[in-house]
This record gives sequence, C-alpha cells and structure tokens, in this order.
Amino acid sequence: MSLSSMPLGEIAELLSAELRGDPETEIRSLSTIHEAGPGAIAFISNRKYIPALGTTRASAVLVSPAVAAAHTGEGPALVVLDDPYMGFALLLTHWSYEPREVRGVDPRAIVEEGARLGAAVNVGAGAFVGAGAVLGDRVDLYPGAYVGAGAKIGDDTVLGPNCVVHHGCEVGARCAIYAGAVVGSDGFGFAPNLRTGLHQKIPQIGNVVIEDDVEVGANCTIDRAVLGETRIGQGTKLDNQVQVGHNAQLGRGCFIVAQVGISGTTVIGDGVTIAGQSGVAGHIKVGDGAVIGAQAGVHNDIPSGARVIGSPAIDGGLAKRAMAVFPKLPQLKRRVRELERRLDRLEPQGD
Repeated sequence: MSLSSMPLGEIAELLSAELRGDPETEIRSLSTIHEAGPGAIAFISNRKYIPALGTTRASAVLVSPAVAAAHTGEGPALVVLDDPYMGFALLLTHWSYEPREVRGVDPRAIVEEGARLGAAVNVGAGAFVGAGAVLGDRVDLYPGAYVGAGAKIGDDTVLGPNCVVHHGCEVGARCAIYAGAVVGSDGFGFAPNLRTGLHQKIPQIGNVVIEDDVEVGANCTIDRAVLGETRIGQGTKLDNQVQVGHNAQLGRGCFIVAQVGISGTTVIGDGVTIAGQSGVAGHIKVGDGAVIGAQAGVHNDIPSGARVIGSPAIDGGLAKRAMAVFPKLPQLKRRVRELERRLDRLEPQGD
C-alpha cells in the first residue's frame, strides 16, 4: 500500500511504541514482511517469521517484545509494541483515512414522504428510503440500497450498494452492511399441512435488531423473527455469505467467518468464534468465548470456552486424535481380524 511519507519516530509515537532505530527514517508504504522494500514498514505477529527479519528489505518492522528479544544481528529498525497486528491495523486506519464528502440526496434516489433524514446524510442514485424510516446523522446509502418503511438506521452507518434493510428493522450506529446483504427477509417458517401434504407459511411478523459497531459482509442474510426479534450483538462481525435464521440471538463481539449457517432460535454467547462453512443447528446454546472450527456441525449445546471441531462437533483435542486414527482404520481392521483368528486357534477344543 502506497502512502504519504511519515517519519518513523512519529509512527512510534502514534502507536505508543518503543523505537529501536533512526526516528528520521521516512516510511512511505505498508507491506508484508516478504514483499516489503526500502521505505516500507511491515509487521510480525508470529514467531515463525523471526528469520525474515534477517532477510526483509523493509525499513522497519512492528514486532512484539518477545520477537525483538529473539532477534539478534543486523536488520531493519524495530517498532516494539505488545500487539504488532493491532498496531498495523491502527496504522492502516490512520493512513487510509479520507475526509467524508457530504453529497446529500441524489435526485435519482427515492425518499418517501414521512421518512426522516439526519444531518449530513448521503443517499445515492437508485437508493430507496421508505415511509417512516429514520436515518441518523452522517448515514451513507450507496446506490441501490433499500431501507424499508419504518426501519431505523443509526448515526455514521454505511449501507453498501444494493443491500437491503427491510421494513421495521433496526441498525445501530457505526455499522457497515456491505453489498448485497439482506437484513429482515422472512424467516424460514413453515408448518406441515397433513391434509394436503404441503407446507403452510407461518407469517414472520418480528424484526431484526443490529446493535452498534456491527459489520455484515457481502451477501449475508439475517432473517426477521417470527415474533419478537433476531438480534446481532454489539461489535459482532459477520463475514461474507453468512446466514442467520429467525429469532437467533448473537452476543457481543462474535466473529463469524464466511458461509456459516446459524439456524433459527439459536443463542450464541459473547465473544464466540465460528469458522468458515460451519453449521449450527436450531434451538441450542453456544456459551461465551467458545470456538467452533471450520466445517463443524454443531447439534448440541456448547459450553463456554469450549473448542470444538468435526461433524458432529466434539472437543477439539479429542477430534484431532480421532482424525489421526481415521486414515489407519483399514490397517487396524486387518490387525483386529488377525488377532481374532489367533485367539480362535488358542481357544481349547471341547471333548
């Protein structure tokens, strides 16, 4: 990433970090440790990359105290702080900042009568704001975004191109909902009709509540509740193509990776991580701080702090031991049969 120039001493001050190097060194770009060239700053958050400090062409590297202590010999200047990855994120945020431009409501947008728009709102071409909807201050609606009747959007929230917030749903402040995401589509609720053999739709008359500081990735779908609400807790981050079923409750600070499916009425605690392509069945609880591994299938309650993988998901350590045995099952089966034959030969014969 190419940046305007900034002295290394100012970077260390910005990050409240210790500098081991020349504070006048000019930094002009951010890069990875392997791709960096002169004038670039990189970071190391994993000890296995320590050898790269001896070969990188970067002018400076963000490192932890442990990495700094392990590195001996020549190399780039070191910016030492407890969390280099977070430092790199803060540096990216600082350098990528651009003042927000206020453009107002595009004449090609539709804002229905009775909608209320806060100060410095942007509504792009082809966007729609329904009757009774409320947009807070500094809300950005990209072209094609849809806000249904009576929906509420908090201050400083951004709705990307062609995303949808259906009627009556609520989105908090400082949220980002990316292109193609749908908030408040009907939940998948049907009752089997024993007379016809078909399924009768159950009206979905609840809503979705998204708390402050949530990010919803591209093409996610968050279903409205049958009754009450589907809720996404403060600071939770949803990657692309995540499905959240009706009446699900996600806690604060969760991290939900791409293509995860969360069934209806599931309760996810605070700080839960769910890795890619995992599925969580309905009507279960996942405790605070639990970690669900990639492609896991969760069918039962998960206690707080547990780490599970597999389908059905089981304790991570046990699952890894089982996975190590699985490729050996044909060989083990042959050995068991051979042992059974030996035992048969050793059994005493009747008179």
